[in-house]
Amino acid sequence: MNDAVFTNANLLKYWKLVKGTTKTRLSLMDVMSLGVQVTCFDVLPKGTNGFHWTDSLIDINLDGYQYISFPDIISGSLPSYSEQKGITNDAINFKVSNVNQSVRALALGGFLKDAQMNIKLVILNPYDSTVIDSMLMFSGFIDYVQAVADPNQKTNEMTIYVNSVYKKLDRQPALIAANSVYQSYYKGDEYFSLLGQVNQNQNWKYK
Repeated sequence: MNDAVFTNANLLKYWKLVKGTTKTRLSLMDVMSLGVQVTCFDVLPKGTNGFHWTDSLIDINLDGYQYISFPDIISGSLPSYSEQKGITNDAINFKVSNVNQSVRALALGGFLKDAQMNIKLVILNPYDSTVIDSMLMFSGFIDYVQAVADPNQKTNEMTIYVNSVYKKLDRQPALIAANSVYQSYYKGDEYFSLLGQVNQNQNWKYK
């Protein structure tokens, strides 16, 4: 998170309003406790325009795109995030509700298969809902989608399964070549001679 967030004048003013105390600098936990964070999703299918969604109560503008307030993210379905060294190829899944019929048809028809999905944490100005800061929390590719719709039970949910971008390294081992082979194409380029150092901290997980 950008360090300027912790001294943002509007967040400090809002902290005083809701907490009743004055601070000159907020901590990360302070910012998250204000309830000014939302999640934004980029869904980028191959060969067509992408979808930009947010779980904010209103549409928001970020990075030149308008993020539509749709659909609802079921509370607690998004995984928690933690920072770690090395590379991990973990997959995630989460549930959304109130999905309209057209989006459900696209998902179940395979249109979103292998679409890139970015998940961003966004901090909003509590007074006008403009974006103060955003950061990418996860990037991957949609593996498959499951949907449940039962009007009798008032159920309309869709579960999205997303693989990490590093999952592609499992599927495409030919992307990594021996140094001698690479040298035959690009003589003098020492990139693949460093593979031992690049790979030493990877955490590959298989189910």
